[in-house]
Amino acid sequence: MFSISEVHIEHYNLLKMEFLPFEVFVHFELEFEDVRRLALVNKLFYNLLPSNIKITEQIVYKPSYKHFLPAFTNIKLKDDTLCYLNLFTHIHTLNLSHTNVTDVSALGKVHALNLSSTKVTDVSALGGVHTLNLRYTKVSDVSALGNVHTLNLSYTNVSNVSALGGVHTLDLSHTKVSDMSGVSALGNVHTLYLSYTNVTDVFALGNVHTLNLSDTDVSDVSALGGVHTLNLRNTKVSDVSALGGVHTLDLSYTKVIDVSALGKVHTLDLSCTDVSDVSALGNVHTLDLSGTEADADK
Repeated sequence: MFSISEVHIEHYNLLKMEFLPFEVFVHFELEFEDVRRLALVNKLFYNLLPSNIKITEQIVYKPSYKHFLPAFTNIKLKDDTLCYLNLFTHIHTLNLSHTNVTDVSALGKVHALNLSSTKVTDVSALGGVHTLNLRYTKVSDVSALGNVHTLNLSYTNVSNVSALGGVHTLDLSHTKVSDMSGVSALGNVHTLYLSYTNVTDVFALGNVHTLNLSDTDVSDVSALGGVHTLNLRNTKVSDVSALGGVHTLDLSYTKVIDVSALGKVHTLDLSCTDVSDVSALGNVHTLDLSGTEADADK
């Protein structure tokens, strides 16, 4: 069975009264009150019902029921009901995580689609999705996803990301991405996660707003002075003289010693570093010195 919490109906004509088979509500395990909250159901949904669902009873909704309905948007499917996937091609938010779904070619118009921990490999039809989660899949070819707004590719087989320069928020952590796989094309991404990747050359990423490079072998960050929020936790960075303009900076577990250039940073994490002289940091708003000599000297 699968449960419905919200069905997107903004594309439907709410002025028309339509019928929905009673068996559908039984199949969806909905109580009558849940059914009533569905309010008006459009013919488009009705016509998409599988032929093996026979109509024996119908519920007719009246305009007075309209006020019971918030804008239903979310659906979660389970493995035994994936055969009904064609019902939800216009759904706003669809969660298929941890199912055995493989064919998602009909879901290109879904707004937010969660396919994490599925068997999906072909995502060529999903270029129009706004928010797409492919975490823990075996997806490798993402050349069609350049217009996705928010894209999670962590723990995938992705290596070539040259087509993703137009993505707003992009998670590539724990992937096979490296300097040679198109990282230079990601300079205009707003929020970019590259932690646990083989990336070392970040020269082209100076315009990224929020950049996570934690647990990488990055050492030269001289081009990142314009980044707003920068995570360099557990990297090989030692020279941070160019980072005085960063707003939020995580340097924990690095080899940084000289932080004299960081006096204008707003939020600074220096925990578990060898920093001892913090005389230049008096104007830092939020400062973490735990596990440092400076902390021990307090």
